[in-house]
Amino acid sequence: FGWKTSSTDSQRRKLNDNLREIIAALKLSDVQIDDLFSAYVVAEDLALRQIQQETRENLLRHQNIGGTDFDAILLRQDIITCIEVAFLVAPDIAQAKINEILNKILSAKKTFERLGKDANLRLLFVLITQLDETGAARLRQSLVEKFSATSVDVDIRLFDFEDLQKIYTMD
Repeated sequence: FGWKTSSTDSQRRKLNDNLREIIAALKLSDVQIDDLFSAYVVAEDLALRQIQQETRENLLRHQNIGGTDFDAILLRQDIITCIEVAFLVAPDIAQAKINEILNKILSAKKTFERLGKDANLRLLFVLITQLDETGAARLRQSLVEKFSATSVDVDIRLFDFEDLQKIYTMD
C-alpha cells in the first residue's frame, strides 16, 4: 500500500478546527490564541512521541488513507493502527466528534476493502487533557459509553499534558 502524507492544507484545517473548539470552550482572548496554538502543537507531538516510545515502532505522521487524514499510522505485523489526537479542556467530548472519528476509520477500512487488501485496522484515540482525577474519570466513563456501539477495534489513551512535558521537556 502506498502511504500518502496529508496535505498541508488539510493539516492546517484540522489544527484550526481543533483550536476553534478549544477557544470557544475556554472563551480565550486573541492574546492567548498564540499560546494555545503552541501548546496544542507541542501536546500532539509529545503524545505521539510517547506512543512511539511505548510501542518501540516508528509512526508515520499525518497520513492519508483513501482521502481520509489521520494524525499518525502505526504499522505492526498485520495490524494497521490509525491514530487520532485531540486536546480536551473539559471532561466531555461531543458525540459528533466521536462520530467523525469513527467515520474516518470506517472510510479507511472501506478503502482497503476496495483495493482488495485484507487489513486489520484499529483506531487509537489519543486524548491530551489537563483534567483533575474526577474530570478524567468522568471523561473515561463518557468515552466508554460513546464508543461502545462500534464495530471497530478502538483503544483510547488519556495523557496529562503536564506529565508529558515532564517526561520530554524538563530535567
